[in-house]
Amino acid sequence: MSEEVKQIRKRRAMTTEAARRVKLSGHEAEKEFADLIGGQIYPGTRKKDVIDAQNNIHSVKSGDKKWQVFLYGKKRFEDSIGFLGARLFINCIDCFPEARRDYLNNKTKCKLKIQPKMRTLKDLLESSNPIFLHSNKLVFLQEAVFHSSEVDYFTVKENNLFHVFDANEVIRVINDFTVVANSKAIQGDQMDDQKVIFILSDKDITIGEIEMRNDSEVHYRQVKFWLDREITLNLLKDKIKPARKKSTRIIAYGKAINKFSLQA
Repeated sequence: MSEEVKQIRKRRAMTTEAARRVKLSGHEAEKEFADLIGGQIYPGTRKKDVIDAQNNIHSVKSGDKKWQVFLYGKKRFEDSIGFLGARLFINCIDCFPEARRDYLNNKTKCKLKIQPKMRTLKDLLESSNPIFLHSNKLVFLQEAVFHSSEVDYFTVKENNLFHVFDANEVIRVINDFTVVANSKAIQGDQMDDQKVIFILSDKDITIGEIEMRNDSEVHYRQVKFWLDREITLNLLKDKIKPARKKSTRIIAYGKAINKFSLQA
């Protein structure tokens, strides 16, 4: 086995181990928060993590550098045709051949094919939906981050503190203070319009991205949407006011102050 192949495999193994650590850290944060509020872990793997004493649902995030909002393959979009832009996401996936070796043999062809698809997706998110009377970006964020309305609170662990936000306020703030654009090549081997990026409208800083994952046989022909942990949390703390301590380790913000209680 060549040294180059060994290094590639080693890097992938480290990536897998890092993903495992992130997952364990998330589960530990969920249990820690549930114990603090006298709640319980919600069974399953969707957006629901903890049920509080009032039977409300918390999506709990911890110390990852990037929060993976979703990682979906073609079937997930086919099964959720009501998901805003589902057909466009399928079109992006279909830019890549079934066999990953064919993609590796002609990456440029695939990158050229996906450019107009990503531009169309960006245009969709920039427009408004006359049916929902909201921007498409807001509808997309609501579905992507909280699976529509199945979550009541967005709770983030930062060091030893838990920050509790009303889920609707979280979506409103991310929607109101971001704009979408297509990515631009930075290095010589890159190409424009390979992603849809979410940018803070007042700082020109990327807060999240919609991108294709084609980096392994396991993660091939998948769409990933992620948000930066630090930038997102700072945005929420800055825009959702006031803040009030519920205990020595729990801070509630905005509407969550009156809605969230440690008691049943």
